[in-house]
Amino acid sequence: MTTLVIGGGWSGLAAAVTLVQQGHAVHLVESAKQFGGRARNVTWQGKMVDNGQHIMIGAYTQMLAMMQLIGVDTAQAFQRLPIDLAIHHPNYSTLQLSGKSRLPWPWSLAWNLLKSAGLNSLKSLVVLQKDIPRLLVNKDITVLEWLLDANQPQRLIEQLWQPLCLATLNTQVDKASAQVLAIVLRDSLGKDEPTADLLIPTQPLGSLFPQAAAEYIRQHGGKLSRQTRIADIVTEEGQISGAITTSGQFIDSENIIIATGPDQTAQLLTAHLKFPRPSQTPITTVYLQYPAHYRLPKPLLGMTGTMSHWLFDRSQQHPGMMAVVISATGPHDTMSKEALVQHVCMEVHQLLPDFPDKADEGFVIREKRATFECTVANHQNRPACKTRIPGLWLTGDYIMNAYPATLEGAIRNGEQCAKLLLSHLTSSKL
Repeated sequence: MTTLVIGGGWSGLAAAVTLVQQGHAVHLVESAKQFGGRARNVTWQGKMVDNGQHIMIGAYTQMLAMMQLIGVDTAQAFQRLPIDLAIHHPNYSTLQLSGKSRLPWPWSLAWNLLKSAGLNSLKSLVVLQKDIPRLLVNKDITVLEWLLDANQPQRLIEQLWQPLCLATLNTQVDKASAQVLAIVLRDSLGKDEPTADLLIPTQPLGSLFPQAAAEYIRQHGGKLSRQTRIADIVTEEGQISGAITTSGQFIDSENIIIATGPDQTAQLLTAHLKFPRPSQTPITTVYLQYPAHYRLPKPLLGMTGTMSHWLFDRSQQHPGMMAVVISATGPHDTMSKEALVQHVCMEVHQLLPDFPDKADEGFVIREKRATFECTVANHQNRPACKTRIPGLWLTGDYIMNAYPATLEGAIRNGEQCAKLLLSHLTSSKL
């Protein structure tokens, strides 16, 4: 019995890897030319870059475990560094969220925050961290409501919580689920030091996981089909019997895992299930190519009070290349690509005067539906991976789990969906 996995993003690949690793037959179909979904490779000026930047941390334990399973040497794939974030704001001194110190964790983090933001800011962070257990057992509220209830100072809201919320949930604080952000904080800053480490990829993400996962699936007997779009799901007597491609081909399968984005999933389920399609929000990435010798003072810089949000040093992959990320919606959405590159270059130059006021080249990637909007309502309405139709399963970063739309959440969901399917098949044989 072959399981059909529809969608070759990170979640679909994780589900397929988990199935074939247990000796289960799999056919994975992907509509695009390459696997990886929204974390895939793009070619610019003959160089391979990411479709979008992702902040990855040591707390991504299942992502790392999945990579190791398929043969990725994670020690070589990532430069692992203690958390060391400098978050800039035009109206405040630079805030240091850093574990670099002679003091042990978490005192090192506390010491650097104390030096850069003062005792009241440190106390406010501790208050919020201690409030997480209470928040998680009560009704969900927005991040902003949580911050105000916890008497967080305006500086921390603007310079720390807003950028962290955008980086992890891709949602503004006045809409974002406080419970989801709290879980992210608990599982990263609230645990031991390695969970807060920054993972800096040494190669584009598409080369890091999707290609290796596809090869693992192939080596373990799985079938892979690219440029194959599913038009409809077929049921017989109320249970899954297969799927039909847009070219009219019928693919026989008694179990189907849909691992596509919310829009595609909703379309495939139109005739079968009511799917709570969430609102979605964009991410814009601006690549800037400077002369090869330019480097940032840190691999990652936070920018607040500006249009730009995060500045990544990509010179380890391509000397002199920087990537600027702008999360969610904003005035940048209506700017031409040329105007946006010019504006971002200006902000980089204002932050780092040693950098030229213009990059040699600029490249803009707008992912209009990059993630689901992690609002209170959307989080509450996330569907389970097991549906009421026998043989029909759902996965993806939107499907029910505790995390926002991150690579860790996508892999966790794919693996969990596959394990539930395998458990169901085992129990049905008894």
